[in-house]
Amino acid sequence: MPVYLAIPLIADSAPLKEATERTIASDSRYELQADSGWLIHFSGTTVELTNHLGITGQEKGQISHVGSAMVIPITSYYGRGPTDMWEWLRIRMES
Repeated sequence: MPVYLAIPLIADSAPLKEATERTIASDSRYELQADSGWLIHFSGTTVELTNHLGITGQEKGQISHVGSAMVIPITSYYGRGPTDMWEWLRIRMES
């Protein structure tokens, strides 16, 4: 199952946080430091995930209550961060 990075593109990250916590099971999401976004384990495509979160998929003329955000599939990773984040990511990318 793919893992995605979902990041808000607006100053207020609360709407994306609320949508993620409401629609994604706790074992399928990992909140990044400093409210900078989420790692999400989701079985669908990027479009399906953005629709699921309410970023996109509204009827024509309707606004998104989540606001602007970017969803990116993770195919590889490298960097510096908390050990539990790397473990969470490794386990889900292997499943």
